Amino acid sequence: MSLQYVKIYYGPYDAFHTVSHKPQKLRGLKDRLQKLGYRVDLVPVEYINYCMLEMCGHEVFRCNIRNLQFNTPVDSDPVGERAVEAVVDASAKFLRARSYLWFWALIKNQLFRRSEYAPKDHWPFDVDLESFKTCFQCPPCAPVKKNQE
Repeated sequence: MSLQYVKIYYGPYDAFHTVSHKPQKLRGLKDRLQKLGYRVDLVPVEYINYCMLEMCGHEVFRCNIRNLQFNTPVDSDPVGERAVEAVVDASAKFLRARSYLWFWALIKNQLFRRSEYAPKDHWPFDVDLESFKTCFQCPPCAPVKKNQE
């Protein structure tokens, strides 16, 4: 799952004596997250007055959907601004955690390779590394070395 993917679960709420899903409440939040480069999916649920943002299977932000302003940009909606901040912070934390886990997996792999119980590297033939220490004797490199002196 991508770190740039946000699911917004929202439920119906009571407005003017009707209870229904209104994704227009989330328009400003969705637009801002998409401008920041996130992929946003709106998922209607049956919980009344419910709004929850999820990233990588974890809840990042939850609020009452009535606290969001109807069809307005996030700049004028303080709850929407807090939701965007929560998503950006969670994205940074997930990236840090992924790097941390990758680093420890790399160290664990290297420690296994360097231990006495690790499998030994075997060449199919003996390699004489002494002959490759200098290349002053080979004909192609000899003129280059003379020109440098």
